[in-house]
Amino acid sequence: MTEKKDIDDKETKKKPPNSALQALAVTTTIGVELSITVVLGYYGGKYLDGRLGTEPWFLLAGVLIGLAVGVIGVYKTLTGFFERE
Repeated sequence: MTEKKDIDDKETKKKPPNSALQALAVTTTIGVELSITVVLGYYGGKYLDGRLGTEPWFLLAGVLIGLAVGVIGVYKTLTGFFERE
């Protein structure tokens, strides 16, 4: 019976919903993570294509790798954000 009361106490002591500024910060972080990784993949792939003469292949691979790295970064950011709540 005490365990149930402890759980109920924890549920009633939950923090209020996050403020608009925190939501804006997380949204901005997500946008910056995705855009930077994709742009770096684009320019890295374009550079390699220019050096090796393999025109769109490294560019496409760089964009896709940048997108994958960005999605992983967003996942980690959101996981960390929701663990703090």
